[in-house]
Amino acid sequence: MTEATDNAADRGAEAGRSALILGCASGIGAAGARILARRGWKLALLDLAAEGLAEIAAETGAGAHVVDASDPAALAQALTTALAELGRVDAVWSNVGMQTAGTIEAAAVEDLDRCYALNVRAHFVVAQHAVPALREAGGGPLLLTASNAGLFPDRELVTYSATKAATVAMAKLMAVDHAADGVRVNVLCPGWVDTPFNTPAWGTYGGRDEFLAKVPELIPIGRIADAPEVAAVACRLLSDEFAYMTGHAFVLDGGEMLA
Repeated sequence: MTEATDNAADRGAEAGRSALILGCASGIGAAGARILARRGWKLALLDLAAEGLAEIAAETGAGAHVVDASDPAALAQALTTALAELGRVDAVWSNVGMQTAGTIEAAAVEDLDRCYALNVRAHFVVAQHAVPALREAGGGPLLLTASNAGLFPDRELVTYSATKAATVAMAKLMAVDHAADGVRVNVLCPGWVDTPFNTPAWGTYGGRDEFLAKVPELIPIGRIADAPEVAAVACRLLSDEFAYMTGHAFVLDGGEMLA
């Protein structure tokens, strides 16, 4: 796959809009930041990886804020600062997360705690800041990144899948609670994407190469996704094209859940 392209209509319709993205120093979030920047969006970018964040911020002309999203107080402060710098926010994308592998017998309580801190609690803190900011702006999208693993029993990923399922449930609840405010809440649920994020899960197959050899058996489309094609869908969900859509989990997994 190749980097997503944008047409003149995209750039014209979206120029001047603003978004906050948490989790964008690499992978899907970085690809999404590039797409939005090409369309003329003003961005505030937050991530823990300082070097990668600095690179994508310089490339997109965005404000950069280094933050450990597993620390609720630090995250709240960074969100407050970033939103104040934007002045107005038209969309918020909480793309943070982590993965640990193992069955209930192999996983440790600490694995669950680590997953919960980023896969659920960080989204919760983002939403606490995003909902009033979007309401003040007249409404807009809040997008959370979860996983197709939160929608079906993805084997040997008990801590990861359980926390991703919690994110999907939380998004649906917020969608109902804040629809009257004009805040629409949806969830991006990718399957396998070719980024280092999936290293723990690849390990359950013996490594990335061993996993890729099994892909035709696991995914009907016969390949895994790349970051830009997933990010392209996320950016559509942050646009006004989905202004009548809220409370949905958008699955991009090549048919894995159907196999």
